[in-house]
Amino acid sequence: MSDERRDELVVPPAASPPASALPEAIEGSAEWPAPPVAPRARLNALAVAALILAVLLSPLAALFGHLAAGQIARSRGRERGGAIAWVAVGLGYLWLAGAIVAGVALWQLLGA
Repeated sequence: MSDERRDELVVPPAASPPASALPEAIEGSAEWPAPPVAPRARLNALAVAALILAVLLSPLAALFGHLAAGQIARSRGRERGGAIAWVAVGLGYLWLAGAIVAGVALWQLLGA
């Protein structure tokens, strides 16, 4: 036999990984294991309280909304509710402006 022919006969087949290294789905199971799910960020309670105050027409919603937005920013993704906090801030300032206008109008009405 020539050397070329001998090399062709000696080449081993491609090595396959051992059965213990294969995932369960390849070993016979019909489904792949589910990937781990990251825990969902919790809703900031102060943001919810600020929104409730905003619905109740309280200017304190602006203060609580700012505090909630700061907490959410510092939580690095562990808390959610930034949009709720900023809506409460906007409504809180709206109610604060309304209270100031009503106070000035009442002052002018009673003072004159």
